[in-house]
Amino acid sequence: MNFIDLFRFFLILIVPGMISAVIFGFIARLRQEPTIATTLIFDFWIFIIMITGLYFFKGIVNMPGLIASFECLSFTRRYALLSVFIGINLAIMSGFIYRLFFRCRWRRRKTS
Repeated sequence: MNFIDLFRFFLILIVPGMISAVIFGFIARLRQEPTIATTLIFDFWIFIIMITGLYFFKGIVNMPGLIASFECLSFTRRYALLSVFIGINLAIMSGFIYRLFFRCRWRRRKTS
């Protein structure tokens, strides 16, 4: 495995979380930009969802199996697009849940 492959794997695993964190900040109407912790939390959930799906559909059970599958370029492209799509869906759902609870808390404080 050379440096370019390692960099590509790193981007495939980290970028969907970054996109999700930005969309979460936009949907939740956060005043500050999302932190690296938010990005890593989204990355963790995206990876868990993707590895579960790959276990059931492709029989991939561990990280070395996933890295071996990444050598196929069509698999890499599908994995990246699907993980971005899953990340966007997670960010939208999380953002709406955050706004719902934040508004309920804000209304309680305003009426008190």
